[in-house]
Order: sequence, then structure tokens, then C-alpha cells
Amino acid sequence: MKKLFLLLALSLAFTAFSRSLLDIPYYDDDFPKQGNLEYLAERCKLDVYLPDGDIKGFPVLVWYHSGGLTGGNKHIPPCLDMTKIALVAVNYRFSCPRAQCPDYIYDAAASLAWVFRHIAEYGADPNRIYVSGHSAGGYLTAMISMDAKYLGAFGAAPKQIRAALPISGQMSTHFQILNERKEKDPATPEFVIDEYAPIFLAHAEVPPMTLIAGDSDLEFAARPEENALLAARLRYSFRRRDVKYVQLPTFTHANVLVPGMAVVNNFILNDKK
Repeated sequence: MKKLFLLLALSLAFTAFSRSLLDIPYYDDDFPKQGNLEYLAERCKLDVYLPDGDIKGFPVLVWYHSGGLTGGNKHIPPCLDMTKIALVAVNYRFSCPRAQCPDYIYDAAASLAWVFRHIAEYGADPNRIYVSGHSAGGYLTAMISMDAKYLGAFGAAPKQIRAALPISGQMSTHFQILNERKEKDPATPEFVIDEYAPIFLAHAEVPPMTLIAGDSDLEFAARPEENALLAARLRYSFRRRDVKYVQLPTFTHANVLVPGMAVVNNFILNDKK
């Protein structure tokens, strides 16, 4: 518990930025749009937080919030050294009558494509763009990092991602996508691995990845094991030694966000390649 409080205190000390630009629509005019466009205009906005001072060439973290694909809101995650790292916090459409799979996956991809296109205008290094999120946000992080069709729809590619660092993301097909299917077919299984499962999408050309999860006895059922399996597939089936799995004992699905973000923060600051 002391370690958790220390991490929270450090996160407050790190929160310093000179400029914030809020509620920027990220679907550029030439980006393709699908689904309910009124809902897209309402939800598909991002916030940009820039480090204090006149520094240039700083790294950027693109952050997707949690909420089971049905709730949540863009926010500043804990334990991020915003004196050195820019943050882009993203909203996306929720799974609801106005949006269904894959609308929210394309939203995540559109926001990242916007960052690739525009972030250098704010002084950031466009070659040091990292992607992360917690829970549903971790799932979206993995999907747009591993399936090139999502970023490709907006003229971008996963190879532009410096590293993907999902925190406790579901690596099988997301349960809310299965809930959408159950509304049409009650016989839909509880567990599926298909085109909407990052494990299914594993291949040799994914960007560097660090998969982060909590304690196997405290997390969502099989969440750490799914992350470990994806890391193992990438490392041993596809020889990707730049893929890591970090398990954080004693932390639940909810509170793994704090130490998980400490891992993300330290990865970015120490990534000198």
C-alpha cells in the first residue's frame, strides 16, 4: 500500500504542462467516417498536453481510457512525467445503439493517425509516439497496433508506433463485442478468439510491445494469462524479442493502472534507441 501511495504522489509531482488543447476533433476532413456521424462528432475528440518550457522533440503518449467499451472519458493517467512527455488523451464512441464493433476501433485508429499527422506541429518528435491504455483502452491499443487495416484506413501504419504498452487489455475477443453479438444470437459463446482478438492477430511485423497485467489471483479471469500468451506467441513463434510481458503481483484489474503507468513512464523515458 505504501508503494501505491508513493506512486500516486510521484504522479502528482510529474503533472506539469505549459499548454493544453482540449476537445480537438480528430477525424480530419479527408478521413473516412463510418457509423452514426452525429455520434462521431460528439465523441471523437482528444486533448493534447504539452510539457512545460521551450523543449522540442519530446516523446508523446497516446492514451485510451478504460470503461468496458461502454463508458469512461479521456483523462490524464497517473505516474506520467508530463514535464518530459506529451500526452494525447482520446475519447471514442461507446458500444451502444449508436455505435457497434468496429466503430470504436476505427475511432482509436483515426485518433492515432491524427497524432502521426499533426503532433510535430506542437514540437513533438513524430518518431517517438507511444500508445497505451487501460482495460478497454488496452484492448484498443493492441487492436490498432496489430491489425494494419485500421490505421491503413487513415493513411497510417502500425510501423509508425514506437511501442505499444497496453495495461490489462483483453487479448481475446472483447466481451462487449460478444455482448453485441448475443443481442442477435443468444447462443454466442462466452469466449471467442477471432479477427477481433489480438491473440488471433499475432504476426511478425507488429511494433515493439510491452504487455502489462496484474495478479493472476486478483485480476479479471485469465487476463494475465491472455497477455502472457500473446507475448509468448510474438516472442517464440515470430522471434520478436522486443516484446515483453510484465506481471505486477498483488494488483487488481482496477489498481494495476498506477504501477502499470509507472512501467509505461519508465519505458518511454529510458527508450533511447
